[in-house]
Amino acid sequence: MNDDEITYWLELCNNISENVEEAIAIAREDPSLTSITKIGADGTPTHKIDEYAENAAIQVLEDTGYSLILISEEIGTIKIGDDSAQAVIIMDPLDGTTNALKNLPCYGISIAVGKLEGDDDLENVTLDDIEVAYVKNFPTNDVYTAVKNRYATKNNKLISVSSVTEAKHATVSTYIYRTKRDLNKIFPNVRRMRIMGAIAVEMCYLAEGVYDVFLDTQAVRVLDIAASQLIIREAGGYITDIDSNELSSQIDLLAKTTIVATPNKSLQEDIVRLL
Repeated sequence: MNDDEITYWLELCNNISENVEEAIAIAREDPSLTSITKIGADGTPTHKIDEYAENAAIQVLEDTGYSLILISEEIGTIKIGDDSAQAVIIMDPLDGTTNALKNLPCYGISIAVGKLEGDDDLENVTLDDIEVAYVKNFPTNDVYTAVKNRYATKNNKLISVSSVTEAKHATVSTYIYRTKRDLNKIFPNVRRMRIMGAIAVEMCYLAEGVYDVFLDTQAVRVLDIAASQLIIREAGGYITDIDSNELSSQIDLLAKTTIVATPNKSLQEDIVRLL
């Protein structure tokens, strides 16, 4: 992307984020906010707060007049605009729904942008094709961005991963719900464990050096990490699946992957050895 395109997409991400945040604030007055309204296109329950967030995001996209393909958690894959799609947006309008419902200060929005050469080009798009990434933690107002082969930032300042190279010195975030992996060697062999419950935001913590490892041994949706994986890469991080394969998953609503995200290959190898 050229500079004008990058500016356009980052400004649009900001506009989407602001609209979603306003919608969530309004939604808090709804007595049925915590109710489950349906099963989303991704196969998981949709809370009413998720619908508020997604509808607010789609409204901004429709108002741009831009033709694109949107992949989003609740609505699935849809076309916006009448012309041939020029971009794909992969979005989780509310990362950390439970945290948002309980007012825990770690939830936000995740948006990834890739260019398309027409509607049929979507089937060829992978994580490698994401060019602009945006994640915001709503309660803290922290905004993380990345542009492929250029930079990663937090609140417009460059960020980079930590220098930790051994598990025994690492702060690790992982999810243990429904995991089929034995993590008993991980827990006693790392410095600290943290679980916040918002994948995109937590992966950005790794990108800025707050965490040293983000680990998901089960199956995280590609949609959830499309933005944050680029932010980690551009911050100098190293990210693979648990079999040490580089992430290159196709962009698909139901596609899933495992994750070992670290600052460097040495720490990745240490964590994989413990697994």
